[in-house]
Amino acid sequence: MNTAAGNKRKLIIALFAVYILAVLWITLIDREFGNRRAMLVPFWEFANVIKGIRRSFFIGQILGNLVMLMPLGFMLPIIKKVSLKQVLLISFCFSAGIELTQFITGRGLMEFDDVFNNTVGAVLGYKVYDVLRALK
Repeated sequence: MNTAAGNKRKLIIALFAVYILAVLWITLIDREFGNRRAMLVPFWEFANVIKGIRRSFFIGQILGNLVMLMPLGFMLPIIKKVSLKQVLLISFCFSAGIELTQFITGRGLMEFDDVFNNTVGAVLGYKVYDVLRALK
C-alpha cells in the first residue's frame, strides 16, 4: 500500500473511531442514570406520526435514528470489505447493544423502533457507498 493510501486509510479509521465515540456519547455517556424503561411495541413512533400525536417530535426521532447509523454503513466498507448482510448484522448488534445498555443503566428508553431505524439507516449508508463506488 502506498503512503498516500495508507494515510487515507488511517484518517478514515480515526474518523470512524471518533464517530463511534460520538454515537456512544450521545446515546449513553452524556445521559443521567434513571429508571429502566422499555418500549418494545414495534413501530409505535410511526403509529404516533400517522395519528398526529406529537408528529414533529416523532418524525425527528425517526429521522435522527435513521441518520445516526448511516455513517456506520457508509464507512464500514471503506475500512474493510463487508457485504450488505454484514453491515445489517453489525449495525443491528451495535444498536441493540446500545439499547440494552440504556435499559440496564437506566440511561434512556430502550426501544425496538430505535434498533429498526438505526439498522435501516446503516443499510442506507451502505447503499450510498455502493452507488458512489459504482459511479467511480
